[in-house]
Amino acid sequence: MRLLIATLVALLLTASAAAQAETLAADAQFARFLEWFPGEYDNNEQVWQNAIDQPANPHERIHHIFLPVDIPALGEHVYFVQQTLDDDPSKIYRIRAYSLSQDAERKAVALTIWTFKDEAAARDAHLAPERLRELGKDDFSSIPGCAVYWTWSGQHFDGAMVRDACRFESKRSGKMITINDDLRLSDDAIWIRDVAMDEDGGIVFGDPDRPHHKNRKVRYFDGWAAMKEGGSDAGPDAQWIGVRGLRLHSEGDRVDLVTSEGVKLGYSVELAQLTYQNTTTPILKLAVIDNATGKSTSYSWTETSGTRVGINIGWFQTGFVEREGDPRFGW
Repeated sequence: MRLLIATLVALLLTASAAAQAETLAADAQFARFLEWFPGEYDNNEQVWQNAIDQPANPHERIHHIFLPVDIPALGEHVYFVQQTLDDDPSKIYRIRAYSLSQDAERKAVALTIWTFKDEAAARDAHLAPERLRELGKDDFSSIPGCAVYWTWSGQHFDGAMVRDACRFESKRSGKMITINDDLRLSDDAIWIRDVAMDEDGGIVFGDPDRPHHKNRKVRYFDGWAAMKEGGSDAGPDAQWIGVRGLRLHSEGDRVDLVTSEGVKLGYSVELAQLTYQNTTTPILKLAVIDNATGKSTSYSWTETSGTRVGINIGWFQTGFVEREGDPRFGW
C-alpha cells in the first residue's frame, strides 16, 4: 500500500511539474511574441527584387504599423494597426485594432481582429493614441471565426485562422466571403499572405499561389544634408545650403531635400536595406538621388546592423544615425 501511495504521489508530482513547465513555456512564448510583434514593417526589398525579376504577379509595396496602445475595453495587450500602399501614407487600405491573449487549449497566441465602427475617426491614431483610450467595446466589431492563432515553431511563430472559419457576407456583392491567412513572425520580419474568395471560388483579394508579402521591421535614422549652391558644378567658394531634421527608415524610405525657407534643392536621399545578386550580401545603402532623372548620383553602404552611415562627395554631404529611443517607430 505504501508503495502504491508513493507511486501515486510521484506521478502527481511529475504531472504537476510537467504542467508548470508547459505553463512557463507558454508564458515565455507569449512574452517573446509581445517583444517581436510591435513595430513598422515594409516590403520594399521584395518590390525592388520584383522589378528585377519581372514576375507575372508582382507584390504591392505595403507599409504596416503595429503600435501598442491603451484600449482597456479590448484587453491588456492591444495594438493600433494602419496599413498603407505604394510608400504613400495617405493611401490607407486598412485600419484595425488587434488584441492578443494566450489560448491554452490551442497552445497558441490568439490575435482577435477588431474593426473600428468609425474608421475615419481612427485614421492616423498612431500620432495621437491617447484618443483611443476612452473607446468602448461598442465602438468595435469583430467577426467570429476570424481570430488568428500563432504557434511557436522553435524559430518563429506561424499564424493562421481556423481553416475556412472566417466567413461573412460582402456588403458590395452580397456573396459569402471566406478569408484564410498564412503568416510568419520572426524577430525582424512578418510574412503575410491573406486570401479572400467568394462563394463561387472567385478571388476577392490575395493570391494563394504568390509568395508571401515579406515585410521587414524598419529602423529609423535621423540626419542632415548639405550641398553647395550650383550642385555638382559648384566652385570652391560656393555657399553651403543645409537641411536638418531629416528622418528616414531603413526599408526604402526617401525624403526630398527642402530648406526651412521652402527652397527645393533638386535632390533626395534614400535609405534601403538591399541584397545585390552579384554579392548576395545584404547592405544598408544610403543614396543621393537626382530628382530630375530619378537616378542615384552617389551612394555608400554599411552592414545592416550599422547605426551610422554618411556620404561626402565634395559638393554634397549627408549623414544619418539610428534614432534614439525606440527606432521601430518614426514619429
